[in-house]
Amino acid sequence: MASTTWKRFEIKCAEYLNKKFGRFASFVHKGGPNSTVSDILVNTKSGKRFFIDAKHSPAQCGQFVLKPNPSTKSFIYSPENRTPINQNSEKIIEHMNALFTEFEKPGTKGKNIIMSNYNEIFPNWIIDAYKHKNVLYIITNNYIIFPIEQFGKYFEVSAKYRIKRSGSSNVGKRRMLDVCEYILHRYDITSIREEKDKLFVTSTELLDNCHFSLNEHEYMFSRRGLEYEIRKLSKTLNANVIFSINLRQNTGGISENDFIQALK
Repeated sequence: MASTTWKRFEIKCAEYLNKKFGRFASFVHKGGPNSTVSDILVNTKSGKRFFIDAKHSPAQCGQFVLKPNPSTKSFIYSPENRTPINQNSEKIIEHMNALFTEFEKPGTKGKNIIMSNYNEIFPNWIIDAYKHKNVLYIITNNYIIFPIEQFGKYFEVSAKYRIKRSGSSNVGKRRMLDVCEYILHRYDITSIREEKDKLFVTSTELLDNCHFSLNEHEYMFSRRGLEYEIRKLSKTLNANVIFSINLRQNTGGISENDFIQALK
């Protein structure tokens, strides 16, 4: 249910922005499970293009992979990360290196990162990561809108180092037939549609986030509108620094007029 909440929220935010500010810009929903794509593309009438990210609090908000090196008792910033290393991630790594044995084997429950100046370092990492994706504004609960630079003013940010599966991929042509035969015998599937190497189905059952295993691979049903896409889950388990956010109380966003001026 949690995943469907943020999906609905992204769509509702795009609808709200178009209804409220459509005279000045178009707001196109681009988000979804791919975290490398920001949520809402803004095309202003003046020709400016940028992104707004939708965050329904509480939520996770960014991560990066750190690999422990037992021989040097230090953590390595993985080259797999899409976000470049910056001074904030360097400060987090320095803190974790000093406590290497505490963080070396975090498990799936993880280990909380508690450090001085976390209330500056954690939000600043998120700000830098979003700026790297050309995100200029955040929209959150009750359609509060604020500039990305003010992230720490609006959210309390915590961080945890824990093992997490690295992602998912398309079913693929080679596995398509086996997967189709398997799900037809075990779920109430009403239709199947192939799109290149992707597989989409409809069902009378509620299958969002339902997992199954076949031929040493794990798969998941992921809702896409009225259909479910079958996704193959990665076998790679990486240890990530993962940020979580909670909206602070009594926070109002920027005024409608200020946001309109930003769109002109």
